[in-house]
Amino acid sequence: PPSHPREGKRSMGRLHCWSSLPLLLLAGLCVVPSIFVRAQRGHRSHDYQRGGHMYDPQDYDMDYDNEEYVMQAPHRYVMYETQYYEPPNPPAPKRKETRSRHTLDDATALGERATAFMRNGRYNEALAVYDKMLTIQLQLLGDHHPVVAQTIDQMGCAFLRLSQIASAQEALHKALEIYQRLGMEKKSADWALSTMHLGQSYEAEAENIPYPDSRIPEEVKRLTDLAMEHYQAALAVFNVEEREEIDADVANIMMCMGNVHNIRKEYVAALRRFKLALNDRIQLQGEDSEVCGWTKNNIANALRGMGKIDDAIKWYQEALVTVHRVFGPDHPEVAHVHWNLGLAYHDKGMREAQRRARSWGAWWPLQMLMGKGLRRRLAHEGSDFAKMDKHLRHCFEVFERWLGEDHPSTDRARQALIALKELMRD
Repeated sequence: PPSHPREGKRSMGRLHCWSSLPLLLLAGLCVVPSIFVRAQRGHRSHDYQRGGHMYDPQDYDMDYDNEEYVMQAPHRYVMYETQYYEPPNPPAPKRKETRSRHTLDDATALGERATAFMRNGRYNEALAVYDKMLTIQLQLLGDHHPVVAQTIDQMGCAFLRLSQIASAQEALHKALEIYQRLGMEKKSADWALSTMHLGQSYEAEAENIPYPDSRIPEEVKRLTDLAMEHYQAALAVFNVEEREEIDADVANIMMCMGNVHNIRKEYVAALRRFKLALNDRIQLQGEDSEVCGWTKNNIANALRGMGKIDDAIKWYQEALVTVHRVFGPDHPEVAHVHWNLGLAYHDKGMREAQRRARSWGAWWPLQMLMGKGLRRRLAHEGSDFAKMDKHLRHCFEVFERWLGEDHPSTDRARQALIALKELMRD
């Protein structure tokens, strides 16, 4: 206890002062931020002051009747005597540089997959894979690179198989343009192959123009001339006269030239080109290879055009055995051999039907007993027309499944089946 009463009061006062210190600190924490906020608001109000007027930038809902004052969110505009003010926009965040996660090995793997699709006749799927492959190559190699040109050339070939001639020509022209920029024009085998493929596109255009008589339409002549010019330019790259070894690409160009002769109905010249190509291919890959099968099919086309139907059927059958063994029956290119063989049986059946019709017409009692429709139906009920019907139905089903209903080959097979049905009806 304190020894003196005043000493006790002084000690109690000191105790009371220290106990109120936390309250004072708490009050200070509340007052100082409010003073700081008021100072900041006053500073911003000064920035927005025009002509003695004060505007609070936090009031987004202001709507004065006076047209001189406009304030909208989120962009705040203040106008006074045609003076504008807009707060600066925050800087846009920097975009990170996107690098391709793929490599050239990925593109190579896609190329192998696309090649497998092409080999199996799945041309639409091959195009989709080629597109992915081209995207990777463009990111890693740029627009003007020989590998990019090769991929575009392969896409052009896929378009050709789908009979999308305009798309094929566009792709092939792009590939040739890249080769030209790189100084490879008329020098490299890649340029020669793209030139050959472009010639094939003109050949396909000419082939889709039918003409029954021996007179060639002007459009067919123009397109076949273009195709032959491209084939000759491609052939000049390989120096055929000076070559010492057999070349598969030269055999391909010979095949293409023979096709042009076939379209022009120059069957003797076509047969000579096809046999040259066949000899080269037999030495390079053997007689049982698929390329020899396609060559035999083209030889049969020339023989059929010359009217040698029995010889043509033998060549078609040999070709069909070869390509069936390699690709199976449900391949679009194999279906083309079925189509050609069906047309050969049609030509042979027509000859037999005409012979039977003439023999029946000479015997007048039979001519009186049978009507014209019945005579026609009986004349076209031979075994050749039954074989024709079998081959045409098969190729129509394959074309429709793999090439689509609108493909020219599908349409031709459909029309042939309709004509055959009309021919054998009473």
